[in-house]
Amino acid sequence: MRVRAVFQGEEPVVLPWNYPHLLHGYLYGAIARANPEFGTFLHEEGFTADHRYKLLVFSKIFSKESKALPGGLKVTPPLTWWFSSPLDAPIEALVKTLVLEGEVCLGNIRLYVEKVEIEGIPDISGKMLCETISPVVASTGAKKEGKLVKRFLSPDDEDFRRVIEVNLLRKAKALGITFDHTININIEPVGKWRSRLFTVQGTNVKGYEGRFCD
Repeated sequence: MRVRAVFQGEEPVVLPWNYPHLLHGYLYGAIARANPEFGTFLHEEGFTADHRYKLLVFSKIFSKESKALPGGLKVTPPLTWWFSSPLDAPIEALVKTLVLEGEVCLGNIRLYVEKVEIEGIPDISGKMLCETISPVVASTGAKKEGKLVKRFLSPDDEDFRRVIEVNLLRKAKALGITFDHTININIEPVGKWRSRLFTVQGTNVKGYEGRFCD
């Protein structure tokens, strides 16, 4: 299920560059306020299949106008935000909080909820051109001087597709989805991808945005 939320504000606001971290905190807090039991499970355990997964994703914020400033990104409402999950529970909890509270606070920035809409399931049966709405992060670990160091992969790296494919198959396993045949996930970058540096839960990560076909 994928949901689109639209926020309003009285004037342009400046989102700090680490605002994805603020969105992350808001999202899990909002779920916990509407469904404390599931919120605790999601935060402390998650779904397992060799790794722990939250099975919940969200986009960056899209605006009518934006301008990069030294202290962050100046955006002009209305602001659009997407979040999605294959599970109903986190989506229902998040939508409930958005509707009942009617506002979202990101640090000292207060936004007002204008609308919350559930989007239809797209037809993905044929070949299509897709565009990311948040950076795609793919990484591998390598030992360096006895320590495990993460290496973030670009779409040009030969391991990029493999890492994404393994991640998707593990998440399918966590959902109890099994396949009786080999699945080949084909991701072909189209045009130039842009790198993005940001912070998630105190960790600096590097992701890439762009278009791809499957």
